[in-house]
Amino acid sequence: MQPEIRLFLYFTLLIVTAQASLFKLTPKSRRSYQPLYKRVPTPANAGSVSSICSCGYYIPETKQTFTHYVTLKPDALSANNLPDSLSKQGWEISSYELTSKPKNITYTPSNLSFNPSSRALELIVSGGSTNRTSIPSAEISTKINSIRYGSFRFKVKASPVAGACSGMFFYKDDNHEIDIEILTSHIHNGGSQADGIPLPGLQLTVQRLTQSQTLSNYKVLPFDGSYDPTKGYHEYRFDWLQSGVRYFIDGNSTSPYTKFIPNVPGSILINNWSNGDRYWPAGPPTQNSILSIREVDLYFNVTDPSLLRAWEAGCKSAGYVRTCSVAPSKGG
Repeated sequence: MQPEIRLFLYFTLLIVTAQASLFKLTPKSRRSYQPLYKRVPTPANAGSVSSICSCGYYIPETKQTFTHYVTLKPDALSANNLPDSLSKQGWEISSYELTSKPKNITYTPSNLSFNPSSRALELIVSGGSTNRTSIPSAEISTKINSIRYGSFRFKVKASPVAGACSGMFFYKDDNHEIDIEILTSHIHNGGSQADGIPLPGLQLTVQRLTQSQTLSNYKVLPFDGSYDPTKGYHEYRFDWLQSGVRYFIDGNSTSPYTKFIPNVPGSILINNWSNGDRYWPAGPPTQNSILSIREVDLYFNVTDPSLLRAWEAGCKSAGYVRTCSVAPSKGG
């Protein structure tokens, strides 16, 4: 068989497996596709990634390749026009009020800010009176809402101000959700915990798929004796595959979750919020509680047919040879 024909057939196989969900193949016939051509390191210049890595992003830890990439580089944001500059990087700012107890949460664009000193995007929970009925908070989400499976990495610094929940997560609905959360009221061990109060540490949850299921995909990784999330930037990551979810902190992996794994597409969100619930974020904060974002890197597959067609066309124009191998996670 001539080499060019073999390469075409190989690439056709990759496309079919990548689009398995669209063709409604059975679970046994759907498998993670692998690049069959030479990989190159992911370039340091994010602006050139989409052209250099036209055929996808290989994640060595997962042994899988993902078709799409979205980043968040605060250095490239315009402080004078955050909505537009975030949109150019693939993000949108939330603006709505969420009914909650004991207080509502108001996600407002004015609670996002670019800090030129730290070169970070800040998501702010406004400080103020504990008697407020709604707490101004901040949230961003990917413009793409057809994300299914991938590797998702967030380099952030948590606030030392108690009373907020900082979340980095996949979301379709309350039963299809993969969470990384930092509760700023529950960072350090203060002794005995009252019933129902979260243990201090990083909160890792894969939500149950139905309300009747027992919540078992939940663990807390203590910060004490390891690191302080308020003192510097750390990378929090989760790899979501059909077989399970694995979390990483500064490149160190945890044991995987294999139950209640979502198989539907959705969005990636980052938020910082409070509703005054003593059994989760507590608060609300009396002074601003700020989540600082240094960088976000998302490698993923999509189910949107138009996005897949565009990816296929881009890879074809690159000669089916531009796949990047993504470097392992690092801390700090």
